[in-house]
Amino acid sequence: MLEEPPAEIAPSTSVQSPSRSTQKARDGYFQCGFCKKHYNRADHLIRHVRSHTREKPYVCHICNKGFARPDLMKRHAAGHDHPRDGKRKRPPVFAKSGRVSQACRACATSKLKCDEEKPCRRCRDKKLECDWQEANPGEMSPGSSSQAYDEPDETEMRLETPQTQGVFPSPAPIMNELPPPIDPTAQFATPDFPVSNFLPQAPDSAPLEDPLTTSYDAISPSLDHESGIFSIDGTFFPEFIPDSLITSLSRPDLDPLLNHTQEYAYGVFDQNIPFNFDLTEIDFGLLEYFNSQGITHHAPPAPEAPNDRVDVESGIALGAEAYKRSSLSAWKPAQSDNAFAHQGDLAVPGTIDSPDTSLRSERRVLSERLSAGSRDLIFGMVLQASQKANPLRIMKSFPSTELLDGLIQDYFAYQSRQVDSYIHGPTFRINEQSSDTLTAIAAAEATRSTISTIRKLGYALLEIVRLQISDKYETDNRTTRDLRASQTFALVLDIGLWSGNGRRTEIAESFQQPLLTMLRRALRLRRSVYTVIVPSLADTPEELEQKWRDWAELESFKRLVHHLFLHDAQAALMLNVNPLVSYAELELPLPSIRSLWEAKSSTEWRDAYLASGLTGRERLPSLVDAMRDMSRLQTRVDSQLAGFVVLHGLAAMVTEYHRFSFISKGSSKHWNGLVISSRHQELSQALQHFRMVCYEWSEFPGPEVFLVHEVISMFLYMSLEELQLFAGKEDKREARRVYHSALEWIESSDSRRAVWHAGQVIRAAKAMAPGSLTGFLAVGVYYASLAFWSYSVVSKAKSVKSTGQAGGSRSLGLNPRNNQFPTTYLDGEETTEVQKFISLGCGSPALQGPQGPAFVSDPRQTMDVAQGLLRADASNEALPPLVQGLCQLMGDLGKAAKSTQ
Repeated sequence: MLEEPPAEIAPSTSVQSPSRSTQKARDGYFQCGFCKKHYNRADHLIRHVRSHTREKPYVCHICNKGFARPDLMKRHAAGHDHPRDGKRKRPPVFAKSGRVSQACRACATSKLKCDEEKPCRRCRDKKLECDWQEANPGEMSPGSSSQAYDEPDETEMRLETPQTQGVFPSPAPIMNELPPPIDPTAQFATPDFPVSNFLPQAPDSAPLEDPLTTSYDAISPSLDHESGIFSIDGTFFPEFIPDSLITSLSRPDLDPLLNHTQEYAYGVFDQNIPFNFDLTEIDFGLLEYFNSQGITHHAPPAPEAPNDRVDVESGIALGAEAYKRSSLSAWKPAQSDNAFAHQGDLAVPGTIDSPDTSLRSERRVLSERLSAGSRDLIFGMVLQASQKANPLRIMKSFPSTELLDGLIQDYFAYQSRQVDSYIHGPTFRINEQSSDTLTAIAAAEATRSTISTIRKLGYALLEIVRLQISDKYETDNRTTRDLRASQTFALVLDIGLWSGNGRRTEIAESFQQPLLTMLRRALRLRRSVYTVIVPSLADTPEELEQKWRDWAELESFKRLVHHLFLHDAQAALMLNVNPLVSYAELELPLPSIRSLWEAKSSTEWRDAYLASGLTGRERLPSLVDAMRDMSRLQTRVDSQLAGFVVLHGLAAMVTEYHRFSFISKGSSKHWNGLVISSRHQELSQALQHFRMVCYEWSEFPGPEVFLVHEVISMFLYMSLEELQLFAGKEDKREARRVYHSALEWIESSDSRRAVWHAGQVIRAAKAMAPGSLTGFLAVGVYYASLAFWSYSVVSKAKSVKSTGQAGGSRSLGLNPRNNQFPTTYLDGEETTEVQKFISLGCGSPALQGPQGPAFVSDPRQTMDVAQGLLRADASNEALPPLVQGLCQLMGDLGKAAKSTQ
């Protein structure tokens, strides 16, 4: 049995504090607040304190039995792992050290061994009354399990005086069971160390307002092992937060933290958390705090001068928790996650799929309607793949022909309004297509529905198509070169990536490479396979029809390749990964003008072709050509789509710049900083030149083009990777690095230029139709709001560090009450005041909110403005899951930063 070193013997080499008495140094540095016993080691004191509190933080993961020491718990758990005689035995209810969970009163008084059976064997033999029930919740039997870790002396046998009885909770076999309230009339000799401080407060319990409780219970540490968060008085510090952001735990002036504790304490921690008392630097800080307090209650000392360890940075910890709960965090697979988990959603209630419902589209985009036979093919494919679902329920409630036809018609109507359109509607014969293609198109539109049931149907159909198309490729490898199969695959990737679900997003990211490989091997990224087809007035109707269909197939391949390039670039920006397709790889011609693509018939296509001035002898520019000379975007190509593609090529360059800049930082021996500076200047000029070229297009660019342009411009002055790390994505060392670089960034004009472009993102988003901010556009609005959040948090920390006063943000232009700096609207025109703010930092940056200016100094206001754009006055259930998650994430970030002000 493990023995504890005698507490009375002090080591000869112990370090003495000048503020400690000679007697304390001789007896031990650490003193118990209950029985005044001294210990030389902090872990011995922690272990001894549990003899008073009866805390058992080490719980067996099999039977939930609690132990005070980890070795006893491991020894107990070994009994579960080694069954005897080939049969699993019931584990003993006592530890193998010979200690019992609680001794009877007679054995405890005589200091003799007791056993678990009640009445015990000794009392039966002596014919004594075996009294083992605890008389008072505040008392502890001398023969209890605390003997396993600390042999009590006579002083410890008298645990409590009448003054302290009732302060500590009765032992509970379950760790998440909350203790009874603390007696406000109790008198303390020293600051108490109750086990209730280590348990989360129940959400429905009101905080005690007694002065004594407030003074001594102000510090309540708790530890969440999954998130790595340590809490002092409700202020949460994840493991990745830099040491410079964490307020010193040994400071006694922690009362200011109490003001915002209850606002966000609930709901952050799960109350079934297994607590661990392995000593860390935080434990030593707490022990120093408890041993340094006086006997009586003193008034809190005057607050120290603030430094860069200000309480405002504790909001970053809540940002980390919000990030972990969002769809942007890493997906952790569960046993229930599989392709068949949501097949019950394939059945649609009759109240939704009825002739009177508004889901039945009357818009005739396609030339024909879906036939009953095509619906039966879809239904047969679903039944074949739905092996684990209830076939009778699906048969009774599977979507009708009218509902599926309405979804397909609405998808083509939606696609006609998008810059990126890659399925040619005029040549699409709905009843000649395969069932997987029709199902994918219906699923793509269903996932955009404002009705939750229809959205679930869309995601269930997505799983069916994903399984079906895999079998289709394996059955006949010629499918890898088929246009419709590639378009169907692209639809599956689109739905999954922007689903707002971690599992579907990861699957879409994983399956993107096969489709790109198939197109690359078919030379669809090169110019050579795209022949020039020129219509003529001498063509017969049959020849003209065939030319039109051949041209539409080649154009569909071109648009599909560029669509996948956009998809890949946007996925890389959202997931912060390297793109799979290089902008230098796309040598194929850019898409042709929109009028040719939207022609409803072969004759209309011929007339548009001849009117455009195309002869077939000119060489249409590729993406590489357009990036060399952006003025070529006006040359007989779809300017809107071509410009969109060029923007995403510039986005890849901006990402390369930041990674190259990261490598060349510091004392690099191989890279010249002048090259990095020159690259930054070139990219800035290229983005400005693109904006000027846009105004020369035959059609004025849509707001989505300007939105993406401003997002990429913002990333040029603010690293996306560091932006996400600062919001709580990685570990402590990475956040420390980002924090210190953020302090340097906030002093430069790059930070103000970044938030200016973020404000222009909000301006472009306001120009878009309500409900159109989905997919990457919604992510761009979120990144803009994150730029405001980071600018406000770092600015406040920097100003406090430099001025020595909380709220000192005058030099950074964040104080809206300072009349010297006028309000500068970041989502307005670029005026002289804006230039002063960017260059000199003069002005109070703000957004134009519905209730007046929303100042960047208050992240909650800017987050509300961004949320309002994404919500568009729609109910939460009507929003796409991705938008719902982003709105919740922005709301949590705003509350986190607000709670620190």
